[in-house]
Amino acid sequence: MVETVLAHVVSQLASLLVQEAAFLRGVRNQIRWVETELHLLQGFLKDADSRRKRGDATMESWISEIRGVAYEMEDVIDTIKYMGERRHQRRGCLGSISRYSHKPCESIILNKIGSRIKQIKTKIQSISDSRVRYGVANYNLGESSGVDDGLQALRQFPPHFHDDNDVIGFEDDKEKLVKLLVDPENKNCGVISIVGMGGLGKTTLARKVHNDPAIRKHFDNFAWVSVSQNYRVIELLKEIMKKVMGLKKKKETATGITLEELEQMGEEEVREMLFDFLRDKRYLIVMDDVWTTDVWRQMHQVFPNGNNGSRILLTTRNIEVARHAAPWIPPHELQLLNDTQSLELFCRKVFPPNQDVPTELEPLARKLAKRCGGLPLAVVVLGGLMSRKDPSYGTWLRVAQSMNWESSGDGQECLSILGLSYNDLPCPLKPCFLQIAAFPEDSTISASKLVRLWVAEGFILQEQRQTMEDTARDWLDELVQRCMIQVVERSVARGRVKSIRIHDMLRDFGQSEARKDRFLHVCSSDMAISDGISSHRVAFHGRMQDEVAVSSPHLRTLLGFNLILTIAGRFLNGLNLLRVLDLEDAEDLQELPKQIGNMIHLRYLGLRNTDLKRLPSSIGRLLNLQTLDVRGTQILWLPKSFWKIRTLRHVYVNVLMFQSAQISGDHKNLQTLQITECPNNINAISFFSHILTIRFIKNWVTTPGFTLEAIVKIWRRMVGKSLGKALKKRDSLVSLSLIESPIPGDIPLDLPRLRSLTVHGQLLLQRQQLPSSSQFPPNLTKLILSYSELEQDPMPVLEKLPNISLLALKCHAYIGKSMSSSSGGFPRLQHLMLVGLKNLEEWRVEVGAMPSLTHLTIMDCRKLKTLPEGLQHVTTLLELKLIFMLHEFNNKVGNEDGYKVRHIPSITFEIEK
Repeated sequence: MVETVLAHVVSQLASLLVQEAAFLRGVRNQIRWVETELHLLQGFLKDADSRRKRGDATMESWISEIRGVAYEMEDVIDTIKYMGERRHQRRGCLGSISRYSHKPCESIILNKIGSRIKQIKTKIQSISDSRVRYGVANYNLGESSGVDDGLQALRQFPPHFHDDNDVIGFEDDKEKLVKLLVDPENKNCGVISIVGMGGLGKTTLARKVHNDPAIRKHFDNFAWVSVSQNYRVIELLKEIMKKVMGLKKKKETATGITLEELEQMGEEEVREMLFDFLRDKRYLIVMDDVWTTDVWRQMHQVFPNGNNGSRILLTTRNIEVARHAAPWIPPHELQLLNDTQSLELFCRKVFPPNQDVPTELEPLARKLAKRCGGLPLAVVVLGGLMSRKDPSYGTWLRVAQSMNWESSGDGQECLSILGLSYNDLPCPLKPCFLQIAAFPEDSTISASKLVRLWVAEGFILQEQRQTMEDTARDWLDELVQRCMIQVVERSVARGRVKSIRIHDMLRDFGQSEARKDRFLHVCSSDMAISDGISSHRVAFHGRMQDEVAVSSPHLRTLLGFNLILTIAGRFLNGLNLLRVLDLEDAEDLQELPKQIGNMIHLRYLGLRNTDLKRLPSSIGRLLNLQTLDVRGTQILWLPKSFWKIRTLRHVYVNVLMFQSAQISGDHKNLQTLQITECPNNINAISFFSHILTIRFIKNWVTTPGFTLEAIVKIWRRMVGKSLGKALKKRDSLVSLSLIESPIPGDIPLDLPRLRSLTVHGQLLLQRQQLPSSSQFPPNLTKLILSYSELEQDPMPVLEKLPNISLLALKCHAYIGKSMSSSSGGFPRLQHLMLVGLKNLEEWRVEVGAMPSLTHLTIMDCRKLKTLPEGLQHVTTLLELKLIFMLHEFNNKVGNEDGYKVRHIPSITFEIEK
């Protein structure tokens, strides 16, 4: 792992010497010396790491020293870059000041930098001397560092993806379990258990059963909870309650309670409410990864037996858990794959679809598959590894010879295969994989968030041919191809990964490797740590120990998951080296200390779904900030200095924050701008009091003749105009979401890189009409419109967009009665969604329209009389979803209109219960 950090620092130093040449004139020679020495040390790491793994304690210490100086030098680099940004801002204000004229304070800082580099030089010299003393060899003498080679190897073979999670040999298991769960003869609330060792596929099978159409149709309410070893009963109960009741943050449901109210409840109150809610429901509760009988003993009383066929589905490694939960029902024990099944699954992962195993590789394929001991996880990970290898006999033979163990039947070979696959990763991918292990067990992880975190961490190398985010996406695909992570969902527009999860054995392996390299420490709520954290990254799950964070000032990343903060703000004291601070969903976080402005290295600030009401003005000093995410907060105001930050790449704010500080200055790095609706519990008058750019509205509130409705109308017009002005010349934007109530406006669409556009309201309209197709961004692939209230058929304009692959017209986007798709229109459209078009009665599709369409969803269009005649000619259609349509419409599709859809492999009808 240290080789990745070292390579990154060396690369940054070389760039720094060019970009800041004049400013560094006092320390230039020292920096060049450090760059040269660190580059030389790279060649010795392979030997040192090999000796460390064989138990050489001196190498552990030696590598740790290199890691330390690399991080120290990284801090120096970031400080110099920060000073460069400050000079840029000052030039913007004073113009006439010379670029390299040093203020007294800058000279002081430069002297401190020089002193710190001298200390680092002394440490590097000591490391070099000890290298000679220990006899560490240079295995890379005359060769590259291996980092660039690894990236080239990554692209050598185009990936092929198998996102289906079916495991060979599970077909019969799934069918048997579905029959048990929906058995009409068994009315009692029964417990069905899936038992097997880790990596055997228990969770995969349970998910397939849970998502089966027959199961979804049979039960009324569902909940899936991951139990694991470190469980808390109150948390499990609340999680089940959230799922079966459909509770969401800051949203009241038909049950009459909110998520916030649930979080304040005690265990007995939750037990009683959950029991009462489930009493008359036919429910399916999946409890995944149950380790002990205590779990069932403490939980079973909350599940009422309504004599209606409700079920509990357990997965466990311990057969005693299954027998304790249901002594009279035999557990469903999963079996290891046989050699034939192992080979079939292995080849499915190694080779593209419909490609046979080369004859010369078949014996080795059998040997490799057999070494996996029948464990599906081991088979798919090894298959993923081999899919990235040159399909030659020599290459495969070397891998087979490196696996010098025999199958023991106890699953231990799986850990060896996980280690083999991890060690084979190109160096830059290793920290990316290890960070995934920070997320909670069995959680669904947003790919977009993961990409932003990787970029902020500095894991991603800048390439000329694409953005760092695009490179990160490539690396994510590589981890998918290698079966190190599992795809949960792909985007319908471009087929990119939207969300992932990681198997618990791979997660445990990743955490173990991260601890060894002092890369990451994961702290659960019941874990006691007295001496601080030695790693540079920490992930807190549940309750944060304030004193632990404060005693670890070297931290570069602080991730929080389901945090409960006891003393708001205190945990940030002294953490001035942080690059990443993510507190999404943290409870009781209502204020950030102004000292956050001292975190000059901060690149990622995630505050989504917290109770924050304000941001300190000092965030304008965070000149390295790349991502700000404050969705779902109560914040109404941004400091004007915020938009002076040139490094911004992804900004998620509400419309009031956006209006309080308009975009200005150079933002060539800005890629994502999402403007969401205002907080629901803030009235219109309080809106105006926070909008500094139109503060004169405050006076109108008390002026006779102006109603609140008139004020809101005028304000909305002003927002629309200022928005259009703010977005002009934002050429770097690739994603723009304007999720706000209907506001007339005029969005400039001359954004050449824009690929995704979501507009909730009338901001896109020009004189109440869509702009012509030639005015849309040329590279637009995804367009979502809602509440546009278009009166003219939008299809003649939209079908001319050459690259559009996903189009969604939702909730009054179009209020007309008829719609027509012309021949040759939508040449690349793959996904079309028509949702909530309440007035739509007729939709015509000409022969030759939508020649690439694969997925069509029609939802809640109650006046639509029939499917278009031309749909029978759209032979590319793979899936048709008809959701919440009238009963008469569905009957027509299933009978007299059947000829229009008989060529479609998958047709789903979903009705309201």
